[in-house]
Amino acid sequence: MRAKRFLVALCGVIAAGVSSVPLASASPAGDVQPLIINGKYAASGPWAVALMVNGQQDCSGTIINSRYVLTAKHCAKSGVSFLIGNVDRTAGQSRKPVRAISHPSADILLYELNSPVSTTYASLTGSQPAVGSTEEVYGFGRTESARDSRYLKVAAMRITKVSGSFIDATAGNGYTGPGDSGGAVFQNGRLIGVHSYGDTSAGTSGHVNISTYRQWVLSNSGSQGLPAA
Repeated sequence: MRAKRFLVALCGVIAAGVSSVPLASASPAGDVQPLIINGKYAASGPWAVALMVNGQQDCSGTIINSRYVLTAKHCAKSGVSFLIGNVDRTAGQSRKPVRAISHPSADILLYELNSPVSTTYASLTGSQPAVGSTEEVYGFGRTESARDSRYLKVAAMRITKVSGSFIDATAGNGYTGPGDSGGAVFQNGRLIGVHSYGDTSAGTSGHVNISTYRQWVLSNSGSQGLPAA
């Protein structure tokens, strides 16, 4: 994952029908893959989603209620399916999308699932994170050996800049890489970001700032009744 610079460009949605948190200390038994760019394996991730394209892991995501997955807009592709709710993605509940709703400008996308999923859903923050504070980034993306991870990974990063659109962060005990796009960014147990882009040579990442787009996410996922963070 450290080998070369990686910067994801936003692209249009390809989807049918619509335009529009603790850290683990041990590796899963039998797994020989390197950790998420030095981070750790996640001890828990009932809200975690692996986005599969034609059977191969492609991006990451977060389930926010029984029918909706939140991910990055640039992750939208044909042939997508999901494995949901387990730190071992091969044990996740399998679902397919029935429609996608893309934000008109931000790199976020909601997928509606073909059937509900019973799990613990991610809660969205309603406040801005502080510069200098620590966040936790999650994903099923590339390892240092350039392999996708079967197990959910987590790394602590330090927030360096917060704007209306993005949260920028730099490596703490690790950082993101290809395949982590769309993955969850948590702070104090709430979702503060959706991973959007990164530079593996510098150990930096950028995430869509959820506090800015929270109402759009709730309104378009049928979650308007959720309590404010």
